[in-house]
This record gives sequence, C-alpha cells and structure tokens, in this order.
Amino acid sequence: MDGNHQKRIDERSAAVLLGLRIAELRRLSRLSSLGLVEKNDPSAPMAFTYEELRRLCLLVSPSMD
Repeated sequence: MDGNHQKRIDERSAAVLLGLRIAELRRLSRLSSLGLVEKNDPSAPMAFTYEELRRLCLLVSPSMD
C-alpha cells in the first residue's frame, strides 16, 4: 500500500474503537498532534490512520509498569 494513500478511519469509529467520547478523542488528538481534520474547518470531522489509532491507544491505555 502506498504511504500517501493510507486508509483513514472517521472520528466516530475511532472513538468507538478507543472507548472514548468524540470530544475526548478530539482533545487527545489536539494534545498529541494526531489525526487530520478533513476540511479547513475545526468543527469538521477528523480522520485517523491505523498507526495514529495505535498511538492514541497507547496514550489512553493504563501503563503496565
């Protein structure tokens, strides 16, 4: 798969997969600089690659230390 054409997951699906509310997902996305706003409008839906979802998952999961 070409790196420029990675499949993106919409914010609603991402929130469900991570067990978060959309507002919390957006907050974490801003803090971590992960995700992409589909349009030049901050209220537009966000999208995430699978790699970004993996990284967000690591941020929200409890540490096993």
